Parts: sequence; C-alpha cells; structure tokens
Amino acid sequence: MDWLIICIIAYLLNAGAIVVDKFLLSKKISNPAVYTFFISALSLAALVLIPFGFKFYPLDQIVVAVVGGIFFAYALLFMFKALRQNEASRITPFIGGLQPIFIFILAWFFLQETFSAKLFVAFVVIILGTIVIAWHRDDNQSNPSKNSQRTGYLLALISTILFAISYTISKYAYIQQGFVSGFVWTRVGAFLGALFLLLIAQNRQDIIKEIKKPQKNTSLLFLVGQAAGAISFILVNKAMDLAQSIALVNALRGLEYVFLLLIVLGLHRKFPQLLEEKITPAILAQKIIATGLIIAGLIILIV
Repeated sequence: MDWLIICIIAYLLNAGAIVVDKFLLSKKISNPAVYTFFISALSLAALVLIPFGFKFYPLDQIVVAVVGGIFFAYALLFMFKALRQNEASRITPFIGGLQPIFIFILAWFFLQETFSAKLFVAFVVIILGTIVIAWHRDDNQSNPSKNSQRTGYLLALISTILFAISYTISKYAYIQQGFVSGFVWTRVGAFLGALFLLLIAQNRQDIIKEIKKPQKNTSLLFLVGQAAGAISFILVNKAMDLAQSIALVNALRGLEYVFLLLIVLGLHRKFPQLLEEKITPAILAQKIIATGLIIAGLIILIV
C-alpha cells in the first residue's frame, strides 16, 4: 500500500499549505484571483518532468487533460474566495469531505469504478464527520458575518464540484497517457486557466501591482506555502495513479483535517490572532468529535 503512505505525507504537507493560504488571503492578498494566478502559473514547473517519460498522444486525449487543468484552476479560485469568507478549519473539511461523493458518481459513470459495502459505510462516516466539523451555529441572528459564512459555503460547494471534475479527468488522463504525460498536460491546462483570469481588468491590475511591488514578507511565505502545496499535489496525483479508486484517495483527505486541527491549535496558543480561528471549549469538542468520526471512517477503509 505505497499509495497510502504517499497520501499521509501529501495531506500533512497540504495542511501546512492551507494555513499559509489562509494567512496570506486574510492578511496580505485582497484578491483571490491574484493568488490563483500565481499558483496556476507555477504549474508550468511540471514541464521539468518531460524527460522522464513524456509522450505525445492523440489530440483528443490532450484536450481532455488540458480541460481538467482548467477546471482545477477555477476550483482553486472558488476555494480561495471561500477561505476569505469563513474559517480554514471549516471550509477545507467541507470541500474535501463532499468531494468523495461527487467523485463516487463521476468515477462510477466515466471510469467504471465499483465500490463495496465497506467503502460505502466508510464514506458515510467520513461525510458525517465533515458535516460536524463544518457546522456552525450562530445564536446571534443579527451577526453581520452570517451572510458571509453562508456565501463561503456556497463558494466552497462550487469549488468542490470543480475539484471533483478535475480529479476525475486527471485519473482518466493517467489511464490513457500514463502519469507523466497526463500530469504535464493537466498542468498546462491550469496555466491556461490562469491566463483566462487576465481577461478581467481588475485582476490584471492587481496581478501587475503584486509583481511590481510585492507586499512585505508575502513572497517568502508564498514560496514556503506553495512548495509544500506543490509537493503535496504531486504526491496526491501519484497516489491517484497508483490506487485503484480515486474516490478512496480523496476520502483519505480526512487525515488532512486532523493535521490541520493540530496545526491550528498549536498556532493559536502562540499567535491567537494569526488565523482568526475561534477556539472555544465547545468548538474544540465539536472538532475533536468530528475528527474521531473521520478517523473511524479511515479505519473502516484501510482495515
């Protein structure tokens, strides 16, 4: 089960990248499209893999892989918009927890993946854990942030669907073209998605402004976060290539939320205002219970 070890390392790295994303989006970068542009543009770094098995395949297969990359770029955009509206420890489990549902459907329909009763039970438990960790009750009906939180979940739902489509297309590309060729073309697609963002004048202005005068300390944090995120992304895609089911790989994202919770708790003690996360005994208990459910689902999957 080499793919399982790869998943664990990948989701640990991505939990750290998410914390950096939330910090930059809430403290440094006002336009999520700027962040999406730079991340998607960096996808061209995948071209370094060309000497390691890249081949040209029929045009229709290339186009499909490129489209998958474009979907990924816009999934990122909506995810970053959602992160500006709500807490990282709620939005990321919401996205990752619902993803397996959509991937179940897409993989069954397009990739002919089949799922056992055990997998079904595991996914139900993981989704339940996701609902618990993402649920937010606000007794103050006049809370001005309530609409913002709802908007965050709507944006996260759109992101979830786009991610599911992108990952399903990526798996299809790996089946048809092999990992290296499929991965390179999906990353080219992500770069094209970044270029499309330039069609909006405000995005162009903000991106040019960031290039000309990056905000203090943003560049180093961005590089650290993206290095972790990039390695995580490559490892997740490799796990998808190796594993029989992409839905299973995505379900294991529950590990990421366990790591994320631990990181947020650690940072909260030293930097209580850094991530603007609300850590109260009740919310902490809620997240611990949810984490227990996610772990239980993972145990069902791997035992």
